[in-house]
Amino acid sequence: ITIVQRENISKVMNAVSEPAVAALLIGKIARASELNINFVLREGCCYSSADMNLPSEMLISVIGNLLDNAFDAMNESTDYKEHKELMFGIYSKPGAVLITVDDTGSGIKSENIDFIFDNGYSTKGEGRGTGLYQVKAMVKNFDGKITVESQEGVGTSFSVSFTKENENV
Repeated sequence: ITIVQRENISKVMNAVSEPAVAALLIGKIARASELNINFVLREGCCYSSADMNLPSEMLISVIGNLLDNAFDAMNESTDYKEHKELMFGIYSKPGAVLITVDDTGSGIKSENIDFIFDNGYSTKGEGRGTGLYQVKAMVKNFDGKITVESQEGVGTSFSVSFTKENENV
């Protein structure tokens, strides 16, 4: 276990230059392991805060919420033999950042998908339903876009992108 943890820490530290985001990912990888979820850091992940000036607090909130929702979706099943996988990607280049979260959870019912970003909307019970609303608000506040695709029984994919138009064209 220690060797695997060391490898994951090394992968994250090499791919993500922002210490707070790297620390969040290392913690979420450990949490995924506890939940019997295979956390896959996508090939080619490379994030540098020098590429685009986004507050680490905002990135932590967005990434943390999307990962927690993916964990919840995959833990709805009580079948412990079921393969659970979360694929995470974060990529940057000058003026652009892309974050992807793909899970093999239960998926979002088609009749619910239009409401998942509404404040207070949740299928998980009372006192919930603020996370995705806040994520969308933060993403929008930094001129980003968030998209979701989901298929019941297959899983859900979230994509968050930020781009900055080059003013010196």
